[in-house]
Amino acid sequence: MKPLFRYLPLALAAFALHAQAQSVSPAYEAFRNKSAAQPAPTQPATPATQPTAVSPSPPAPAPAPTYAAPVPYVAPATAPEDEEDGGFFVGVQAGQGWIYEDVEQDAVAVSAGYRWQAGPWTQVGVELSGGRLDSTDYRGVEVPKATYKAIGANARFNFGNSPWFATVRGGYFDAKQDGYYGELSTDGGYAGVAIGVDINRHFNIHLGYTGFVYADDYNDCYYDDDDYCDFSRADTVMLGIEARF
Repeated sequence: MKPLFRYLPLALAAFALHAQAQSVSPAYEAFRNKSAAQPAPTQPATPATQPTAVSPSPPAPAPAPTYAAPVPYVAPATAPEDEEDGGFFVGVQAGQGWIYEDVEQDAVAVSAGYRWQAGPWTQVGVELSGGRLDSTDYRGVEVPKATYKAIGANARFNFGNSPWFATVRGGYFDAKQDGYYGELSTDGGYAGVAIGVDINRHFNIHLGYTGFVYADDYNDCYYDDDDYCDFSRADTVMLGIEARF
């Protein structure tokens, strides 16, 4: 038994060296690490040279058509058809006139001129006119006739697109009247207004008033201390027709 115990320390030392060698061996370390952690298998990476197939997406639906709300129609402000460009006119009037208060005399007149368009429903122009107040009898006394001629301006205004219109006129006139002691003459200014209706593009009918202001006679126009000169007025009211072209 003694020889066995003599070699026992040597056997233990040899076993310890063998275990040490196994713990430091690289192969053993690799085996131990592999056994400790096994990584999960991974999917191989897709090569960069192979493009990934993309399935085409369906086309987007076309947008529904849209419609703008209709704009209400507004008719432009235009002149009546027969008043678009102005033009020449000729008129004839007949009615009553008063040179002396309460003394009526038959009156006739003619006029002619040109009007220019000045707006949708407005015309302005110039005119020449002339007329006569016939002689009459008043309470047994003869009232002599009188004649006159005039030059002035006039304007016509339509009431929108209706056929109704109004005119205004004014200017200078001179007149002559037969008298008991020879012919009397005078001059002055006149102004008138009228209202009428168009029959068609070229004709209308109107009723107008004209007032004439004048000195009785320059030879009889006297001056007193107040430097007063006596003026008189004559009037006419006449129905007329007018042609335009």
